[in-house]
Amino acid sequence: MKNTLYILLLPFFLMLGCSATSTKTEVTSETTKVINHQNEKLAQDHFIKGALYDLKGEFHAAILEYQDALVLDEQAGIHYALSKDYLILQKLAPALKHSRKAVELGSDDVEYNFLLGNIYRIVQLPDSAEIYFEKVIKLDSLYFQAYYSLAQLNEAKKPLQALGIYDKLLKLTGPEWSVLVKIAELNERMGNVDNTINTVEKLLKLNPSNLKLQKLLIESYLKQDKNDEALLLVDDALTMFPDDLTLIEYRGKVKANKNEWGEAAIEYQKLIHSPELPFEVKKNIAGGFVTEAARDSNIIPIAKNLLLEIEKDSTDWQVNAFLAEISVEEGNDSAAIVYFQNASKLAPWNPQLWNRVGILLFESKRYEEAVAEMKNAILKFPDDFVNNLILGLSLSQQKDIDGAARALEHAVRLNPNDLTALHAYGFTLNQLKRNDAALVYLDKALYLNPDNIQVIGTLGMIYDSMEDYEISDSLYERALAIDSADVLISNNYAYSLSERGIRLNRALELSEYAVEQEPKNASYLDTIGWVHFKLGNYDKAIEFIKMAVEEDDSNAILMDHLADIYAKIDNKEKAIEYWLKALEIDPTIEKVNEKLEKIRKG
Repeated sequence: MKNTLYILLLPFFLMLGCSATSTKTEVTSETTKVINHQNEKLAQDHFIKGALYDLKGEFHAAILEYQDALVLDEQAGIHYALSKDYLILQKLAPALKHSRKAVELGSDDVEYNFLLGNIYRIVQLPDSAEIYFEKVIKLDSLYFQAYYSLAQLNEAKKPLQALGIYDKLLKLTGPEWSVLVKIAELNERMGNVDNTINTVEKLLKLNPSNLKLQKLLIESYLKQDKNDEALLLVDDALTMFPDDLTLIEYRGKVKANKNEWGEAAIEYQKLIHSPELPFEVKKNIAGGFVTEAARDSNIIPIAKNLLLEIEKDSTDWQVNAFLAEISVEEGNDSAAIVYFQNASKLAPWNPQLWNRVGILLFESKRYEEAVAEMKNAILKFPDDFVNNLILGLSLSQQKDIDGAARALEHAVRLNPNDLTALHAYGFTLNQLKRNDAALVYLDKALYLNPDNIQVIGTLGMIYDSMEDYEISDSLYERALAIDSADVLISNNYAYSLSERGIRLNRALELSEYAVEQEPKNASYLDTIGWVHFKLGNYDKAIEFIKMAVEEDDSNAILMDHLADIYAKIDNKEKAIEYWLKALEIDPTIEKVNEKLEKIRKG
């Protein structure tokens, strides 16, 4: 009986079990809905609290609320809010993480994509940033900020592309100030001056009192040599800002560009007197006038006044150097030397200043001072070519041939292709009777410059002294073919011919030309006198050589020549008198003692 009852009851219990399961499933689903709804409501509460904290600027508290909201209900908007706050707090890693998640959950939301692009730009991933800015523009072609950000992104490496984007943005927005400013800046940077002018003129219509834009437009006008336009704008700006140093400088530039240097100087004087302007700027202004003074002598006094004004407040080597250059332009070499010496004391590390001192002293024939200066310079700069060259040339003029040879040899080693050094060293070696060596350096000089009259003349003189007259005569003729007006060549060739007693009419012609050009030159007077002596014109010979003695009474050769003429016309007393004078001046003069002995015996 019991077994039968169990069997009968089993379907009932089975039915009861099935009914209970169905009810339970329905209860669970309803419960889940309730729970989800509650979570969404709690998440919303946390999100609202986070937003309120954001409004107060309490971003850390806001993040905690957003995180609680995200645990309860993961939404793209919550990730977006978290990303923005992390970005504000400069926590870029979590900002990027949540921004990516926001885009993943809401891929077509322009704000989410724009934020992600902006974060990529900040973390220096421009290619990724560009992708999202372009995506935003595809989603919303009127999202102006995306255009602006994309253009900014391209400014550094793709300026033309950036300009194109800004131009497109202008078409959408009209003459938008910030966009026009960017276009102006890019064109300025790229040197598109016309475009810069066009854009800035539009900007000034929007804001005509903006000084920064006025200055940019003035600079652009100046670059295009639109001086009248620049002047109008400068004068207009100066009415509002009369003490603005930049505007004053612009006015000076305009006046200088128009070659109105006097008016330009008035503007620059204001800058020079201003305590606000840095000294280096003042110096650069004066330097510009010095450069112009080298081209236009009318500007010399203006440049000088500016420099003297600057010099009152400082001791600067460049100011002294500028004043030296101005003195050179004025033809006042003595003042130039003093200024260059002052500059070299203030900047002893600058060899060029020493160079300039040496050159000016040499050109002023102050050879002893030149030697002293160059020796000091060479102690500081032993391998400076110019200093060694000037030292050698100056020692040569002081008849210190050995010292000159040493300095010039070093100069040639330092610059083996310098024509002046090669010529001077060759000439000095000739004076030391080292003609073979002299010819090596002079031949090289002639190779470098085949038509150099000085080199040809020196070679002619050396071959003449070596009695290789065929070569010397050809060299003299070659020199005169190049420049028939060369006085030194004419004199030397005439003297060579007269010494040999040949082609005396040609010699007379050449010597007459030399004396005509330099009637007080003792050597030239001696040559023409000697030619007349060879021609048998003894009275004229005496006349010219006495004139030579008047110009140079310490020349033993002149005394010897006069004695020779007097001996020829049998005036023994005068001959002896002048030979004795020759020996008194130079006891080593060749053959004079023999002549004296002979005339006394005769």
